[in-house]
Amino acid sequence: MNIIQANKHYYQRSGADRYIFNLTDLLEQHGHNVIPFAMQHRENLRSPWDKFFPSYVQTRVPRIGLGALRTVGRGIYSFEAREQMRLLIRESRPDLAHIHNIYAQLSPSILDALRDRDIPTVMTVHDYHLVAPNYMLWSHNRIENWGKTGLIRTTLSRFHKDSLAASFAQALTYKLHRWRFSYQRGIDRFICPSEFVRQQMIKGGFAEDRVVTIPHFLVPPKPSQPPKPSQPPYILFVGRLVTEKGAEVLLHAMRELPNVKCKILGDGPDMKRLREWARDMPNVEFLGWRSGEPAWYLYQNARAVVVPSLWYEVFGLVALEAMAAGTVVIASDIGGLTEVVEDGVTGRLFPAGDVEALRAHIVDMIEDPDRAQEMGQAGRKKVETEFNPELHYQRIMEVYRNVM
Repeated sequence: MNIIQANKHYYQRSGADRYIFNLTDLLEQHGHNVIPFAMQHRENLRSPWDKFFPSYVQTRVPRIGLGALRTVGRGIYSFEAREQMRLLIRESRPDLAHIHNIYAQLSPSILDALRDRDIPTVMTVHDYHLVAPNYMLWSHNRIENWGKTGLIRTTLSRFHKDSLAASFAQALTYKLHRWRFSYQRGIDRFICPSEFVRQQMIKGGFAEDRVVTIPHFLVPPKPSQPPKPSQPPYILFVGRLVTEKGAEVLLHAMRELPNVKCKILGDGPDMKRLREWARDMPNVEFLGWRSGEPAWYLYQNARAVVVPSLWYEVFGLVALEAMAAGTVVIASDIGGLTEVVEDGVTGRLFPAGDVEALRAHIVDMIEDPDRAQEMGQAGRKKVETEFNPELHYQRIMEVYRNVM
C-alpha cells in the first residue's frame, strides 16, 4: 500500500514527530511504502519526495508586515501546498493519506487535493486545535478553551504568544476553517491517542462515528548497560520546561524533601527561572536535554518518574516510557494520563497542582522500594500487552481498511 504521511515537519522536534517516524517505520516493516509530505525546512531529513514539499513559512515568532501576511495566508489556505500535493498524488499514486499536524504550515488546502482524487484520508489528532484556537486548551498559565468565544474577545485576550496580531491570526484561521468545515469535509476518520481527546472532539461537534481511539505505542530501546540500584534513590522529571508541564509543582514538593535527590531532564524557556528558584536546593540537579540511551538509563534507574502536568495531556508519552523502563509513575490525574497510568497498579495519580499529595506519593515510593518495583514491573507488562507495535499496527490497519 502507498501511504502519504503529511506533517508540518519532516524531522523530530516533538512527541508527535517521534510518533510519526515510529509509525513510518512500523508501516514499512509490514511492507508498505510511506511517502512524506511536509514544509521545506533545513532540518528535514532527505527524501526522494522532498521536491514536492511546499516552501518554508515562519510561524514561531509573531511578526508584522508582508512576512506576517504570508504566514496568515498560508494558514488560511495555501494554493502552493494544494498544488504540490496534487503533483505528489500524480507521481506517487497513493492508496491512502494519513494527516498529522498541518495547520499553519500546510493548511487544510491539501485536503482538497486529496478529495479531488478520492484518496481516503485519516488524521491523527495530536492536540486540540480542531476544537479550539489555543491548541493545548492552555493560555494565561491555566486551562482555557477559546473555541466558542467571539473573534474580538479572543483576540483581545492575547491568548497566543501574548500578541494581539498572533491571537487574531490564530482565532481568525480557526473560525474560518470551522465555518468551512474544512476538516470535517476532508477527513474520513479522526484517530485520537486517548478517549479523553475523543470526547473533546465529540463535544466540539465532530461526528461520534468518525472519531476513534487508538493509543500510541512504544518500542523500548535496549541499553548496553543494565540498570543499577541507585544510591541514593532519585526522582526523575522528563519534559519541556514550560509552565504547563508542571516542573515547578515538583520543585515545590522537593523543597520539603531535602534528603531526596531529584533530576530534571529537559530544557525550555523556564530553565533559567527554575534554576534560579532552586539555587538553594542541592538535592535538585538540572541535566538539560538528553535522548536515546542516556535518557533510557536515567528512566531505568529512577525510583519514580513524576509527570506533574497542569494541562490536558493528549496521551502521556513520558509516562509510557517510564513504564516501559519498569519504573513506577507518579502523575497528575488529568487528560490522557489517566488512561496510561493505572492508579495503585502501575503508578499513583494525584490532583493536578496538589503539592502535598505529590509529596506524599514521593515519600511512599522512597520508603517502600519493594512496592515501587512491583508497580514498575506491572507498568512494563502493561506496555508489552496494551501498547505494543503489533497491536497498534492492527488497529491502524483496521481504520485504513474501513475508510478504503
